[in-house]
Amino acid sequence: MYGFFIHLGDTNIISLMKRVFGLYLIFLVSFSGMYAQPSNELLKEYFEEGNFFLERGDFGDAVFYFQKLVDADTSNANYQFKLGESYLNWEGKGYLAIPYLEKAVTSVVSKRQYKKRAFSENAAPLHAWFYLGQAYRMNNELDKALTCYARFKESPDFYGEYNENVVDEEIASCKQARIIQNAPVEWVKTRLSDAVNTSFSEINPVLSADGNTLVFTRKLKFYDAIYCSRKVNGVWQEAVNINAQVLSDGEFYPTGLNDNGTALLLIRDDNGDKNIYLANFEGNQWSPATDIGSPVNTKADEVFASFAANNSTLVITSNRIGGEGGYDIWFSRRESYNGWGRPVNAGNTINTEQNENTGIYCADQQVLFFSSQGHFNMGGYDIFYSKRNGQKWNIPVNLGYPLNDTRNNLGYAPDFTNCRKAFYSLTVDGDEDLYLIEITSESTLNFEAQ
Repeated sequence: MYGFFIHLGDTNIISLMKRVFGLYLIFLVSFSGMYAQPSNELLKEYFEEGNFFLERGDFGDAVFYFQKLVDADTSNANYQFKLGESYLNWEGKGYLAIPYLEKAVTSVVSKRQYKKRAFSENAAPLHAWFYLGQAYRMNNELDKALTCYARFKESPDFYGEYNENVVDEEIASCKQARIIQNAPVEWVKTRLSDAVNTSFSEINPVLSADGNTLVFTRKLKFYDAIYCSRKVNGVWQEAVNINAQVLSDGEFYPTGLNDNGTALLLIRDDNGDKNIYLANFEGNQWSPATDIGSPVNTKADEVFASFAANNSTLVITSNRIGGEGGYDIWFSRRESYNGWGRPVNAGNTINTEQNENTGIYCADQQVLFFSSQGHFNMGGYDIFYSKRNGQKWNIPVNLGYPLNDTRNNLGYAPDFTNCRKAFYSLTVDGDEDLYLIEITSESTLNFEAQ
């Protein structure tokens, strides 16, 4: 703009006018394009990109592309299904799938007829009813969920095409959820200070056994950051971003701390192979995270690890060969300062044919806390606890409602000295923050009654 106040020759003025006029035309074309119907080629590109991200597990990106398709054609049941499926698998967003899957089930075809990767497909598959049931269950609309599962199983195209046991487990979860919700657990919660919590989401709390170090994930605008706070004179200090110290670009997430908060266990996805890493607190900062190595890490996925029993034991979550099914809880004992023994499965009292995860063993109290999709469950992952009895485990007990609900419940960090207390990420009034919770129900964690 300042150029208009400078003396210019005729040639320069004509050149400037041409540039301004050209920019004006570009603006008009761009502005009108905002309201133009996308071309068939562009819609096909959206469809292919959405499928790519959905199959890769990048559900937020999948939502971006499938939303464009839904906006362009709200009558296409397959677009609605794809968008609903993406929301359903996006952690914490499952309830957002409901309106799209409700539209998808208005036009369904059998599994054999459904063309999953065909851009020309405009109907949803029959299992859209199952997905809608899951979305209702996550939103605690249990009657609607049961109706959807019934519609799914009543179809003549159901038997021989789908696993009836999986559907029956969902039905059982809804019925069990009613029972568990009818006897709620009494508890109190205290939000941690602003030294820890912000306007961003704070999740995945990890606590040292001495209770003086807290590490967690903060979901920043463009990446996930690992933060560390130390307790001084009973007060949590301002949390510090340690991504640069452990050499994380947002791909690591914390899972365990040793007794005094000087060793940190992290998980990273190494090109589709999730592995356990270790960082040590040396001097005034954390060391770069290094692969903990075999036999703990394998070509299977290791998705969680925590320290137990004075740092002499690792509690691992892995889908390696030799388990009960899916992800299991395993134990590995330290054999040398830097070496760990071959992991041993926790057994079928703890592990089920479904997935187990996030095992934390409070050795002083001999209590294992973990999350499971099996046992007496409300749907998704529930938090359970089991008391060790000699060489055996007691039957796991559901921690109860509302600590557990019909969504995935993970990231429970118990106090190692008082298992009635724990750090937990809760969404209150739309904000996801870290809380200190205390269970006050006498019947919960009453091991004499077991």
